[in-house]
Amino acid sequence: MSPDRLEVREYRLEDLKGVLALVAELEAEMSEKFDGVSIKPGGSEYKNRYLKSGNKFKTFVALVDGRVVGYLLGWPVLGAPEVDNMYDVLPASKHWKPAEFYFHITFVSKPFRNRGISKKLHLTALKYAFEQGYKEVYACIAKWNEKELAVIRSLGFQEKDLGYRMRFSLKL
Repeated sequence: MSPDRLEVREYRLEDLKGVLALVAELEAEMSEKFDGVSIKPGGSEYKNRYLKSGNKFKTFVALVDGRVVGYLLGWPVLGAPEVDNMYDVLPASKHWKPAEFYFHITFVSKPFRNRGISKKLHLTALKYAFEQGYKEVYACIAKWNEKELAVIRSLGFQEKDLGYRMRFSLKL
């Protein structure tokens, strides 16, 4: 894949169908990987919450020849999981912003893996976080997700073992 065929940018409403197709692909992969585990379909949550216009979530997409082939979803965080889950509905001043940005999930369609797309998504999101004035970016990644662990480590994140997953943080 030539670099000029890859575009990584902020999500736009016209990307909705492509991102939802990737969510379905991710769910199918998780169902295969974890036989016997019921995967709750997330398409409606993505459509009505994460990708809804005007929300506090931030999504970046990777496109090859105009087709959405990957995404990274994140949001500003307050540092308390019970509050961060409700961040999009909590009232806050337009002038106040948390110091941290959380990388929630990154996914690249299987035929487009091992081409540097995930890393490019992360670099674009890091640039955004830096430009917005966030002081730190972090992610929690399951230990079985070796490809994602490698990408995050390659970007210089500090890591902490949480048992079944790793917490990565990067001061900006």
